[in-house]
Amino acid sequence: MKKVINLLGAILITGSISAQWTYRVNDNGFDEPYKVAYTPENNGANLYLFQLDTMVTFSVSGGYYCDDAPTVDVVFVVNGVDKKFSVEGYKGGSSDVIYISWDLEEDPLFLEAFKTASTVRIRINESYCTTEIYSFKMTSSKAAYEFMSK
Repeated sequence: MKKVINLLGAILITGSISAQWTYRVNDNGFDEPYKVAYTPENNGANLYLFQLDTMVTFSVSGGYYCDDAPTVDVVFVVNGVDKKFSVEGYKGGSSDVIYISWDLEEDPLFLEAFKTASTVRIRINESYCTTEIYSFKMTSSKAAYEFMSK
């Protein structure tokens, strides 16, 4: 019995460690199939990758955002070193998404940090609403990006 409990615990831990970026093709039968990649929820929000024409777009979704174009601070932790970026984000029409990058390939340093990071911290700096801070594990980020870009 003890072996079964230990095995079950190991399986659960392994699943939670490796299950960070999830990516798949969504096909509801009505619309054209599309690819999506996302992280587990943190503080009510998720990170998303999706294709917009030929570009891979990076966004955070799930909060409520007031500013139309907030400054977004992104810190990728790569081999224990913080790689800091500050970008202009764009609020979606429903105020629950901030687009961080319309095309990840625009900035090779940002893309390389995205693909090699172990963690990302995102701060959405609002002038009217509360500034939101999120942290996400980046396990499988390179595989998620490569899935989305093909």
